[in-house]
Amino acid sequence: MFISRNIDKEKLKEFSTLSIISGILMAIAGFLAILNPLAGSVAFVLFLGAMFIATGIIQAYITFKAHQNSFGAWFKVILLIVTGILLLIWPASGVAAVAILFAAYFFMDAFASFGMALDLKPLKGWLIAVLNGLLSLLLGIVMVVGWPFNAPYVVGVIIGVSFLMDGIVLIYLGWLSKKGAHN
Repeated sequence: MFISRNIDKEKLKEFSTLSIISGILMAIAGFLAILNPLAGSVAFVLFLGAMFIATGIIQAYITFKAHQNSFGAWFKVILLIVTGILLLIWPASGVAAVAILFAAYFFMDAFASFGMALDLKPLKGWLIAVLNGLLSLLLGIVMVVGWPFNAPYVVGVIIGVSFLMDGIVLIYLGWLSKKGAHN
């Protein structure tokens, strides 16, 4: 079992409950994003825009307190806030940009997977790394070839699957923690 004997039982019980609740919420959000990828994509970009603005405001406070005369620090504040506002005003453009970032990630992941497969060959399991690389390469190609028209759907599905899987993991870890808290 992954649970250490030195963990406070009350903290473990609290973690397990919060983990299960947040896992259920994430799994539901992921499932809804898969059902309606367009809404999932827009919700993700709107959240991203809000996070940029919040980060910009926090950075502005820090810059005001510690770096008032720093052009670079104020430029970062402006960049964060303006980017967040642009994402909130034009979420469709934000979805298209996120799709390109995902495509770049998939191409790099394919390259890394092929490299890992070469390192692993002739050991067992090297083919699974090749398959992972091929899948990532295929996803990258699909995103680039269909861009920007498929962006709202592909981004929504990717976010949905990620949230669904993260939710399942959190539920499982919460369940294991709850089980460990009672042993």
